[in-house]
Amino acid sequence: MASPSLPRVPGRAFVIAALATLLLAPAAHALRVVDYNVLNYPGSSGAARDPNFRIVLAPLAADVIVTEEQTSQAGVNEFLNSVLNTMDPADTWGVMSFINGNDSDCALFYRKATVDTLGHWAFYPSATNLRLINVFRVRPKGYASDAAELRLYTAHLKASQGFETDRLNECIGIRDSMNAMPAGTHALLCGDMNFYTTEVGYQKLLEDQVNDIGRVYDVLPAGTWHDGATFATIHTQSTCLTGCLYGEATGGKDDRFDFILPTLNLNSTQGLALVPGTMVTTGADDQHFNKAITDAPAIPEGATYAAALLGTSDHLPVRVDLQVPARIGKPALLAFSTVIVGAPTPSRDLGINNTASPPADSLNCSFTAPAGFGAPGPLAVAAGSSAPATLTMSTAAVGSLAGLLTINCDAPDSLVNYVNLMGTVIAHAQASLDPSTVVVGDTLDFGEHLAGGFAALEAPIWNVGYNPLQARFYVSGAQITGGDGRFTLHGFSPTLLTVGTNAWQVRFNDAGATTDSTYEATLVYQSSDEALPGATSQPDVHDLLRARVASGSVAVEPTLPASTRLYPPMPNPLASGTTLRFDLARAARARLEIFDLSGRRVATLADQDFTPGRYSLRWDGHDDAGATTGAGLYFVRLTAPGMGAQMARLVVVR
Repeated sequence: MASPSLPRVPGRAFVIAALATLLLAPAAHALRVVDYNVLNYPGSSGAARDPNFRIVLAPLAADVIVTEEQTSQAGVNEFLNSVLNTMDPADTWGVMSFINGNDSDCALFYRKATVDTLGHWAFYPSATNLRLINVFRVRPKGYASDAAELRLYTAHLKASQGFETDRLNECIGIRDSMNAMPAGTHALLCGDMNFYTTEVGYQKLLEDQVNDIGRVYDVLPAGTWHDGATFATIHTQSTCLTGCLYGEATGGKDDRFDFILPTLNLNSTQGLALVPGTMVTTGADDQHFNKAITDAPAIPEGATYAAALLGTSDHLPVRVDLQVPARIGKPALLAFSTVIVGAPTPSRDLGINNTASPPADSLNCSFTAPAGFGAPGPLAVAAGSSAPATLTMSTAAVGSLAGLLTINCDAPDSLVNYVNLMGTVIAHAQASLDPSTVVVGDTLDFGEHLAGGFAALEAPIWNVGYNPLQARFYVSGAQITGGDGRFTLHGFSPTLLTVGTNAWQVRFNDAGATTDSTYEATLVYQSSDEALPGATSQPDVHDLLRARVASGSVAVEPTLPASTRLYPPMPNPLASGTTLRFDLARAARARLEIFDLSGRRVATLADQDFTPGRYSLRWDGHDDAGATTGAGLYFVRLTAPGMGAQMARLVVVR
């Protein structure tokens, strides 16, 4: 039957141009296959021909070389060592096992850095048992999937006109074997087929059958190749006209005997596929029909190269490039920066790499994001390139977000991929004068004292409810207005609170103050969220500062305190216990509490109605649940309606 309707390479002008650009300067390629009949190698002339083989093969930059007419294991070893590993030193090349059949046989040599070998067997395709068909399984280095495997069926069919039926029977056996490959297997049928025309054996290989797994197609023009001048650019035999040195066939270049025939699935743009325009007969042009390869004019590769071709074999090598499948490179983790709830939607670029060497398949990906994240649309990445994939994170709710981004792609080794996504959305800070609820205004009462009797008080500011999912806050400013300038704030500087609270001392200067006078001022703190996306300013909080200077003539009940005051704990630091003393100038319901650095209440020591007086309580360092508190900094806080809040620091050591 006729060959399938598949793309053909354009005419001879294209082939000549391709030789000039693709042969002498090794192109970037993923996998290059060369087929070469090496003419009864080594025979008695192997050593003499080896330097010429090196000249011929070096610029081809092959990854796989299939040879026909290897006569022995010794010859295979010589070709490996004297030709290939001398041409490319440092043990660059390997050879698959050699099976020695009834006649000369095929061998496969591979570049160790680019090709992995998977197995090899051989069979006789017909009852004539003339020559073995070898089947070599290879895979480009770095791939694991069967979709990247390439099978090379290598053949040297019955020669000469008049033996078309023998070649047909051999082709039937080859086609049956190739049809038995697993569905989807990619294969090349390589070798010296000895086809003079599109004869019955050739047609058997290309015909449409019920099982087309092993069906191949011909990239190059079909027809009566023998003595067909229009096919000069693809003729592969003979390099010699007369007076041949090594027993070559004579008559000049007038036959196409050497083929690389791909299976139908290699005619694709996806995965493992033949690169268009790369099926080239090395050294062929339209100027040497029925001439020796060394005759004038010189072939495009030059006279030296032509002489080397003549000095190796009566066949020309044929080569083709295959693109390999895509490969994916991506990070295992993509972490978003912490943001504050309601911030503009943040985005991050997930770099997707196609790590396959050009000309490889493009990498095609689609994305599915977990809850809380947004995925990009489909993405295509050229071989050897990278492309951004923009992901987003929702800021609608507070929480720690985490999940797996799913990437589905056409890289056969990694069809489904995952990336851990992480991000945190935190709540706004809450500035307050109280650790348990938002209080933006309160009173800090220094009480009534004789001149010289006023003690400094602490004016704390809290980040209410501070926890890992709440923003820290930045206290950017503090001002005191009023009070005749007698109130001052000591030690203040703009501060990012890394714990739940901070406090600065407020002092009252009574020098020269008017007796029996009450001084009032306002302390205002300005603050905002820490500098994260979504940060906002916090409401100002303010303390009313009050102090009354008593005259010496006013009788003061000696047993009752003149002002409400919390004294420093004694002892401090606390190891096993401490005494907490405080004065109440008037009757009130007062609370004495212990807080940790985060603003969490640890213990309530008193919450009751008190009469004016001096009080002392003992704290043994246990929380309300009876558990021993850990070492660290704590705050003692005394509060009473109309009297504000007073603080004292307490260090617990263990």
